[in-house]
Amino acid sequence: MSERRTGAGVKPARERKAAPKRAAAGPSEASLVEAALAVSHRLELDGQLHALLDLARTWSGASEAVAFGPDGEGPDFAVVAGTLGEGDARLETLRRTVRARGRSSWAQGAFPLEADGLHALALPLRGEADAAVAAIVLLDPRQDAAEALTQLAQKSRPAIANALRVRAIRELTIRDDTASCYNRRYFEEFIVEELARANRFKTPMSLIFFDMDNLKEVNTRLGHAAGSRTLLEVSGRVRGKIRKFDKLFRFGGDEFCIVLPETEWHGATEVAERVREAIATKPFLAHAKGLTTGTGPMMTASFGIASFPLHARTKEELVQRADRAMQSIKSTTKNGIAVAERRRESDGA
Repeated sequence: MSERRTGAGVKPARERKAAPKRAAAGPSEASLVEAALAVSHRLELDGQLHALLDLARTWSGASEAVAFGPDGEGPDFAVVAGTLGEGDARLETLRRTVRARGRSSWAQGAFPLEADGLHALALPLRGEADAAVAAIVLLDPRQDAAEALTQLAQKSRPAIANALRVRAIRELTIRDDTASCYNRRYFEEFIVEELARANRFKTPMSLIFFDMDNLKEVNTRLGHAAGSRTLLEVSGRVRGKIRKFDKLFRFGGDEFCIVLPETEWHGATEVAERVREAIATKPFLAHAKGLTTGTGPMMTASFGIASFPLHARTKEELVQRADRAMQSIKSTTKNGIAVAERRRESDGA
């Protein structure tokens, strides 16, 4: 058998040394422009975060990724999208780590994130201001991914700034002018979104319905302007007793509701009791014309609670059962709290 020839200047395979692993090439300018366009085609920030999460995971080779967005007017972040299920301990670790940092302390580019031993890379996202408005966290990315992700964030910044402007304009349309909380129109939209999120991540959520017991007396004795000021004060007291990512809505007239994400019925009961006390324990209209300090009307409210999935599976069921529980208090003792009956399998899917 003849000896295998290797050709001039070429070493046999057994003698060749393994070439060092080359770093993946960064994205081209064309790829960055294409990515920025994909993000800018979405006007809502949440939609942009979904797109950016997919892009960042692809460009970084990350095994898992989570997108965090603003949870309201406060400094914290909430999970918007991701590949980790709610029962995954890594998600809670990342959520806790991200919330602990707040929006203003994030670096300008992608950076390693210390998260209880997880190999994570954080990508802060900004609009026109310097404070981060959102962040994407990637698990087990390539070592050379930070620069490409930083470029992605920079290219996406104008689109994010535009989404924040759209968000600010939309905020004006979903507010109740009288009570300075969210309105019924936004409630119908938000509760569907939260139910879908709860179903996807297998987490509970609760709805508190409450009705003011004696607002008509205020309207009759002091006039409708005083009644409107009372509703505004009710809203202020309630918002002081709920979390930043819970939402208060004026459902109509003197009825309100509170949506509590990631909250079971017993947690909702504790919130309802805090709100009940805040309403019932001191007079309203302390500085109203014609009233001396401490002589304003005392108010109470009746509360009903229903939770997903224990009491209801759909928006219609949740509203109906919370309202029914509230009416049971309204028609008897008032100034109390009732919890809906547990859902039975015979109630349907």
